Amino acid sequence: MMFVSVVIPAFNEEKYLGACLYALRRQTYPANHYEVIVVNNASIDATATIAWRYGARVVWEPRRGIPRARQAGFQAARGEIIASTDADTVVPPDWIERIVTNFQAHPEWGGLYGPVYWPEGRLHERLIMRYPVTWMLALSNRLGRSYWIGSNFAVRRDPFWQVGGFNEAWECGEDGDLSLRMSRITRIGFDPKLAVYSSNRRAREGAWPLLRRALVNRYRTMILQQTPLLPPAIR
Repeated sequence: MMFVSVVIPAFNEEKYLGACLYALRRQTYPANHYEVIVVNNASIDATATIAWRYGARVVWEPRRGIPRARQAGFQAARGEIIASTDADTVVPPDWIERIVTNFQAHPEWGGLYGPVYWPEGRLHERLIMRYPVTWMLALSNRLGRSYWIGSNFAVRRDPFWQVGGFNEAWECGEDGDLSLRMSRITRIGFDPKLAVYSSNRRAREGAWPLLRRALVNRYRTMILQQTPLLPPAIR
């Protein structure tokens, strides 16, 4: 059986991390064939304590920033498959098993991703994530320019390192940048049933500012090859 590493970057995530790790402990995949790594990214709250309580490996990354935290976690990973999710995300019980099944069925795939839903929030926000955003993720895969979200993707170790991993010079947008670079060297799969459920805290930024920044960042990264605009810090 494939050994899977799950990497979770975390900066002051004591509010959400417990639910995330609880879901990962309840996986249908055999517990001795996967590990959970929490990257404590200079947290000053109980993030590390909660991670230990749920049996996760804790990796310390003092340099603030999600790209650097993800890179540190992937470097520490022991799995031939490395899966990524976020501290404010809850995965279904068959998440790891479904990832492995996909990779076993498609040995030509170097990466895999699925939808990200918001189970809470206003109705229009939940519908946007479930339909238009999911359609755009699927369409990018059909066009050979796969664009995934950091809370729900997995890669094989070798092609990940072949492209150099995450771009640590960026402050955000490292997930989409990685997927675009990997799309150039390997096949990427999209599974519409590989869904996860993230908090809607980003909606506090406001629907229009959030949409505007998302569109601007797609243009900056995909067309201009520039670094994306930083989102506001929301905890």
